[in-house]
Amino acid sequence: VSTQSTGMSFTVAPTAIFTEEPMLARWEDSQQCWRTDGFEEVKFEEETGTISFKTQFIGPICTFQDSYNNMPFQSWEIRPHGPGCVIFTLIAASVELEISIKENACCLNSPEDFELDGIRNKWLPSHILIQKLIAAGINVFPSEDADKYVSISNKEDEIETLVYEQMALASSAYAFSWSRWNADCGEKRMIVRAAENLSTQPVDEDMRKNYSCEPQKCYTLKCTDDDDDLFDEKLEETQFHPDLFHCLKEGASSDAIAAMSSTPYGFVDNISTWLFATKVLTFS
Repeated sequence: VSTQSTGMSFTVAPTAIFTEEPMLARWEDSQQCWRTDGFEEVKFEEETGTISFKTQFIGPICTFQDSYNNMPFQSWEIRPHGPGCVIFTLIAASVELEISIKENACCLNSPEDFELDGIRNKWLPSHILIQKLIAAGINVFPSEDADKYVSISNKEDEIETLVYEQMALASSAYAFSWSRWNADCGEKRMIVRAAENLSTQPVDEDMRKNYSCEPQKCYTLKCTDDDDDLFDEKLEETQFHPDLFHCLKEGASSDAIAAMSSTPYGFVDNISTWLFATKVLTFS
């Protein structure tokens, strides 16, 4: 005996962003899992957020979208924006995030999608904003097994941790950004672009330098992102240093050194939260 399909429709949550057509799933109680089969004539009206379909199954139904549709990231930057504040920009496949980060809170500045009206331009603790972004369908926070589903720049945990910590320490006086050479320099090494920035304006591209970071050695590269090939040569009149922080201090102005020396621990910790949550050095 055949079971007749029933036509159904529902509207997705107005606070959820779908960057691609949602996938329907039904709860299979006997297997204790979600299944995506059993749906016919599925239509999604993007303007109204309405999904219509036919199915023979009656029970819990939900929508899914790819957790990794924004990975790997295309580019990123973190730069000072006045005393005690930085701007973190993350450009992914379908979204461009801009977040202001202070010592005890952070604020989503963009994108302007109406689905984010409830959380945009509001100062929140970092973990709360991260939770709300994920709930809204903006997942730029890799899980532990994300490397199984996304092509990444494999790096050893030790060097990745060290570089995030050093970047956070210097972020009150330096702007950091993605380097095209980071993916080509091996698992035991990272290359990040940086430039001193004590204003609220973005740094000129020609001011940025590439820094080569290894577990016990860091130095300024002569090679820039405009070169055709990566060549491992130290910039003239610069020295080797044990870490990125001291490497940056070598060429820093007295004002930059003062800004880094007086950075509150809570500010450094909050910036570290976003760097570790997004893992921009391996997922870009």
